[in-house]
Amino acid sequence: MRKLLLFITISFLANSSYAQYNQGARLTGMGKASAAVNDIWSLNANPAGITGQKSPIAALNYARYLFGEELSEQSFAFVLPFNNNFAGVSVNRYGINEFNEIKAGFALAKQFGEQLSIGVKANLHQVKITNYGSATTFSVDAGLNYALSKQIGLGLYVNNPSSQSYKATNVATYIPTAIHLGATYMPTNKLILATTVTKDFEQKFDVNIGVDYKFYDMLSLRGGISAKPFKQYVGVGLNYQKLVMDIAVESHPQIGYTPQIGLSYAF
Repeated sequence: MRKLLLFITISFLANSSYAQYNQGARLTGMGKASAAVNDIWSLNANPAGITGQKSPIAALNYARYLFGEELSEQSFAFVLPFNNNFAGVSVNRYGINEFNEIKAGFALAKQFGEQLSIGVKANLHQVKITNYGSATTFSVDAGLNYALSKQIGLGLYVNNPSSQSYKATNVATYIPTAIHLGATYMPTNKLILATTVTKDFEQKFDVNIGVDYKFYDMLSLRGGISAKPFKQYVGVGLNYQKLVMDIAVESHPQIGYTPQIGLSYAF
């Protein structure tokens, strides 16, 4: 019975696209208000956001869903800057033995001067459910970032604008089509205030608000909320030279707490 309940919950999360776009512990700690934030995990949000990386960087992320003993998500990301161009790859695996979903993607982004960045990402999606079958499909994401000033930035990105979906009728999941519009305000080089408004074509508007404050050179504190459903987020970042460790906890009204940890290294 416990296994059945866990499987039903996972299916609900998959249909809600809960695990489609894991954004790493830093962006999660900021309430996933990621549309205009530059980060390596922008690969799974706004691909234009990877243009903030100054050197090659690799990252790992692990999330554990506490309501189930086996349910977790593992993610990998890598970004390579060259001239004013940026290439990135990401791989996410989510689920349990009986159900798992894999998303792999390749992104290209370009910076035009100091104000405009544009990025696109091609994704391969695969879902497998024991005794129900498997399905594979593709999607594309696109986004842009624009700096109004040194303090204010805007971001816009679209997931799956062509509304691609799984063709198999025996797999009950889908690839969301959503539009995200966001902004950041940086009154100092230690503080980032961010917000994102999201419209998934299958769901209501969602609003995310987050903050990232560099308390010390080696320590960052983060927090955020989102509206639909109401969720709370908290996070911390530890920076040591080229190595960064990020920790975040997400509180969901139905599934409880989901902690995650990420490591990144800039070469």
